[in-house]
Amino acid sequence: MHSPTSQTIVVGSGLAGLTTTLQLISHNHKVTLIEKTSKLGGNSIKASSGINGVPTIYQNNDDTVEVFKDDTLKSGKGLCNLALVDELTSRSRDAIEWLTQDLKIDLSSVTQLGGHSFARTHKGAGKLPPGFAIVSTLVKRIEQIQESNPDILTILKSSRLSKILSENGKVNGVQYQNEITNDLKDEHGENVVLATGGFSADTQNLDTSLLKQYRPDLLQFPSSNGEQTTGDGQKVALRDVDAHLIQMDQIQVHPTGFIKLDNVESHWKFLCGELMRGIGGILLSPAGKRFVNELTTRDVVTDAVIKNCQVKQENEMSLPVGTYVSVLVVSGDDYPKAANHIDFYASQGLLQKGTVEDLLKLLQKINPENEKLNVGSLQQVLDDYGNDVKTKQDPLGRSVFGGAISSQFYFGLTTPVLHFAMGGIEVDSNARAINAQGKVIPNLYAVGEVSAGVHGANRLGGSSLLECVVFGKIVSQQILNS
Repeated sequence: MHSPTSQTIVVGSGLAGLTTTLQLISHNHKVTLIEKTSKLGGNSIKASSGINGVPTIYQNNDDTVEVFKDDTLKSGKGLCNLALVDELTSRSRDAIEWLTQDLKIDLSSVTQLGGHSFARTHKGAGKLPPGFAIVSTLVKRIEQIQESNPDILTILKSSRLSKILSENGKVNGVQYQNEITNDLKDEHGENVVLATGGFSADTQNLDTSLLKQYRPDLLQFPSSNGEQTTGDGQKVALRDVDAHLIQMDQIQVHPTGFIKLDNVESHWKFLCGELMRGIGGILLSPAGKRFVNELTTRDVVTDAVIKNCQVKQENEMSLPVGTYVSVLVVSGDDYPKAANHIDFYASQGLLQKGTVEDLLKLLQKINPENEKLNVGSLQQVLDDYGNDVKTKQDPLGRSVFGGAISSQFYFGLTTPVLHFAMGGIEVDSNARAINAQGKVIPNLYAVGEVSAGVHGANRLGGSSLLECVVFGKIVSQQILNS
């Protein structure tokens, strides 16, 4: 048994923090897990599209690590750290095997997302979204170990990181503030792992907002992240240990966050998972036209939404003039591929089932003065797409299709949302934090969205959960071997 001082402090309880914690306590290494909110799980628990892995027993295709690596580098537009991409892609099969074989999580259903050459994004065949299934299983396993060995783990919820402590140039703990009592306390340990997430909800205090500092142009967009996602790890590490923040202007705007019809101006949006386009969903502009290959990379789809889908006038839906709105349309034939997602979205009023007449009514509420928008023109757009499906030839370049869109289908309003920060704390391939002089900061690690380099300019769908598992395992191995 390690003595109480021989411990690691993990800050953040999304999948990166949970993976690190589980791996460490499974090897009898003492951990203090600090979580800002009252619940474990972070943004990972919301992940709805799945986790990438190559090659796995669930794939029935010719995918390889090299192709996955190539897709990641292409998507990252020359900004990826090659060593990190190597770790991410070469360890992806191991990540899937750990989750499915060791932790018995169902990830047997595989989908192809935007920017991927093959179907490689894994999720369960049952009702649970993949993020929730993975996170809840890890939390249960962690609680079981804690039950049998109470001294191995301390969990501090509602506790915000306020300072990184160091002595003689080496990190040796953190200070945290209890969000309920406001008390400040110090916690000492041999290693500190930052798993505090990104900063794409950092809009509440504009004086300290990283979003305002690096991308003020994006403040207009709503966010798919929890309100806690305010870049605490990045800010504290920069201030206290001179951590090197890189690529901070690289923020992923996801093209599809659902607009709730009874609260169209809410800053917080429920993500419309890329899976919905992966199974065959298409996007229509307010003019009722397709305008993009829905399965290209997220940045390209978002740019196309901004170019083609601006709300130009006052409208019945009270959508603010100048915002961007597209309509996701999913064929009834594709429903079985994501029945649980569609049922959930429908139960929340985010998707509705209807006909071309129902879709027309929605579009006319957004775009009341467009006289060219009628049942005939809209039906023609759907028929043209049906022909693309049949011939496998799409003028917009789509090469993977679902079903044709027939008389009954699902549709919902979507808008671009702030989703993921590719930038953050620079790390090496062992996820050790790097300072402004290019040197490793002793005893400090950064894992998950708080770190930077692996995704470059644009993250592929399915790679955020993967990053958390791969680098969480790398960090824990580093600590156990040191």
